[in-house]
Amino acid sequence: MAIEGPLQEMSIQDVLQLLELARKTGVLTVRSERRNDEVVVHFERGLIVFSMQRRSTRRLGQLLLRAGKITERELERALELQRQNPARRLAEILLEMGSVTEEDMRRQLRFQIEETLYEVMGWEEGRFRFEECAELNPHRVRGVQVRVESLLMEGARRIDEWSRLEPRIRNEEAVPVLAPLGDGDGPMLDLRPDEWEVLAEIDGEQDLRQIAANLGRSTFDVAKIAYGLISTGVIKIRERTAPLAERELQQAIREVEDLLKRGEVDAAARCAEDLQAAHPERPELALLAGRAYSEQGRMRAATEALARAVALDPHSPDAHFDLGMAAIRTGDLARAAGAFAAFLRLGGNGRRRQLAGSALAAVRTLNEVLAQEAAQDAERAGNG
Repeated sequence: MAIEGPLQEMSIQDVLQLLELARKTGVLTVRSERRNDEVVVHFERGLIVFSMQRRSTRRLGQLLLRAGKITERELERALELQRQNPARRLAEILLEMGSVTEEDMRRQLRFQIEETLYEVMGWEEGRFRFEECAELNPHRVRGVQVRVESLLMEGARRIDEWSRLEPRIRNEEAVPVLAPLGDGDGPMLDLRPDEWEVLAEIDGEQDLRQIAANLGRSTFDVAKIAYGLISTGVIKIRERTAPLAERELQQAIREVEDLLKRGEVDAAARCAEDLQAAHPERPELALLAGRAYSEQGRMRAATEALARAVALDPHSPDAHFDLGMAAIRTGDLARAAGAFAAFLRLGGNGRRRQLAGSALAAVRTLNEVLAQEAAQDAERAGNG
């Protein structure tokens, strides 16, 4: 009997833990429509023994080549043999050729499995399906085993540390670029070898995941190195964003709205940020981001996003109302009064009209009180 469902209801961490505890043997498939990606994971009595990602940037041959374990000629020969018999795995062919030791091969395969699963742990939407089977791929390399428990522990640590990187590096799709040079020669760069290694790969096009794949390193480790280079002013980050077709954009908006309804505000905020970056001219996306920030309690960020929505569409009653509510919470009473007045002038109706009228009256009264107090303080200062 198959086990399946959406990741929004059962996280991939819970799925992995369930399969480990039940000592299952079979194939787990995880698909993400938003990412247009798929990951296949093989379990043997609760241990992970194989993984494959459709859009993986980590090719086994390139990893071994980068690590100095095989030559380009050996890789070309192995790939030619694989083309003649596509059912065979590259790992099996390289071992048969004697190009790499079994231990080196197992080490690289474990690394591939771990990095693939760490990436999937960051997926917040998609579906999973697990099917039990008695026989797994006979061509896989024996002795490759990864325990779910160790994966989850390291994954939790990475998620915790990513929260420190996020203010400057949101995710592995961030694209590093060289920072502009200042006037004058400036000080000599004093970088570690690993920092020079990452710096040499930066071309303004590759994201952190691709750079890590080129170097045969963990994406997380490369992100930490990039964070240090950002802190010293050597590089900066630009997010790779691509505009969506209108139909896809509307679907993405509905998904963010659904996330907000379910209370998944952090995921909603990240998605709204990505959409807004890809479509900076769309006022509804700035409004959506503002609402997500408000739900997170990030009222200053919400105010900025909602002010942008108002600037893009001055005739949107909803944008003015939400801006007024956010501005009140940051103590910007003048902006709140202007936003509520604009909402009422534009014909906002329903319960929001009642709330806006009450809020505007309260803000004006408070502004009058503050003005009177300021006048009295000035008068006392003059008499003193």
